[in-house]
Amino acid sequence: MKRTGEVVLGVIGIILNALLSLIGGFFAWAATSDTTTEQMANDPTFSANPDDADAILGLMSTFGWAVVAAAILGIIFGIIAVVNISKNKSPKLAGWMFIVGAVLTGVVSVGFGFLPALLYLIAGIMSFVRKEPAEASF
Repeated sequence: MKRTGEVVLGVIGIILNALLSLIGGFFAWAATSDTTTEQMANDPTFSANPDDADAILGLMSTFGWAVVAAAILGIIFGIIAVVNISKNKSPKLAGWMFIVGAVLTGVVSVGFGFLPALLYLIAGIMSFVRKEPAEASF
């Protein structure tokens, strides 16, 4: 049985997770950048209370690293699942890997990785539901 749908959804999910890790890395980099710190220090909104700017930069850095961690976990689980689903080697294991990758990507990234998580979830469900057609005996 061909598992082209699951493989395509898995590869697209892996690519989207790679893009997600770049976005998370940008957030983490921007939070520690001197330019961002200077701009927030010069902003009249934060000049009254500089602790707010530090709190926002801290949250931005933490969120960026959480998104990177979620994306890397999604990439790892996605690769394991695609390798196991190709050539119909182990569709049950691949289904579990897709679903675990979907949950981790969606939850750890606080919903920011919604699209790759949705693709992994669909691929995981497809790998459980699709069965080998029964051969007709005459």
